[in-house]
Amino acid sequence: MKTKSNLERVLEAGHFAVTGEIGPPAGADPEVVRRKAKMLKGNIDAFNVTDGQTAVVRMSSWAACLIGKEEGLDPIVQMTCRDRNR
Repeated sequence: MKTKSNLERVLEAGHFAVTGEIGPPAGADPEVVRRKAKMLKGNIDAFNVTDGQTAVVRMSSWAACLIGKEEGLDPIVQMTCRDRNR
């Protein structure tokens, strides 16, 4: 049996969903994402991680989503195609 995400439960119930955004850090330090996730926990239904933010090399949005998930948040992965061919 598939477990539903918090966001899925909120939307199915017809409630207004609140999401937050975490911009991945320019480095690879997971504590930056953990700190942001802890601030959002309990205040949002899910979080979005931007990809290719300001066209600067940053932590992978996948990695940041995994860290946020480890902190108990539901991730929404955003992927862009910009600069993927360079």
